[in-house]
Amino acid sequence: RLQICCYLSTITMRAVIKSNLAILSQKIALLDLLVSKHGATKASDAFQKTCPIVGASIGQHYRHSMDHVELAALVASSAQDASMQQQQLGDLHYDLRVRGGTLEKDLVESRKRLSDVSDVLKSLNATIDDENTAITTATPVTVYFNLAADDAKEIGLPSTVERELGFCAHHAIHHLAMVRIICLQTVGLNEAELPEGFGRAPSTILFDKKQG
Repeated sequence: RLQICCYLSTITMRAVIKSNLAILSQKIALLDLLVSKHGATKASDAFQKTCPIVGASIGQHYRHSMDHVELAALVASSAQDASMQQQQLGDLHYDLRVRGGTLEKDLVESRKRLSDVSDVLKSLNATIDDENTAITTATPVTVYFNLAADDAKEIGLPSTVERELGFCAHHAIHHLAMVRIICLQTVGLNEAELPEGFGRAPSTILFDKKQG
């Protein structure tokens, strides 16, 4: 049974890492597109420009979704230590975020953050064939959210590293859907220029393929 669990854990981790890396790659590709089309200065302005339809900028959506995946990736990376098997890896407080600031206003720093988190996930992916790592990726974590606007108390929920990386990918796709609108309506990009599948959920892409 242990061998089966390790095998399934490895498969799951590879899948969620692949999904997150693909999303990070799309984000980087969009920033590079903005720079190549508009030049560094105008691209920086576009990154910070608020879309009246969405009520936010590309930078704000990037920063928000990156706060989540960066946290989950760093906790997942700590699971590589085999000595932590069957131990609590730590808590993830998704709503304790720094809003505003450099990471949602500076395109260059945002791109560096994307690249750094990609490196963390690639490093993790390179180790998950190890049996101990496969076990620790399913080690329990507790995630905390603010679930009511009239109560500041966070709610803790049990989860695993794998589950949280899956959540972060799913969460990021919805923010990229908002970024897609900003690109098309506010910063002067057209549909054909966007990275393939940008801002579209895998389930939607699969549905469209069946219809086509």
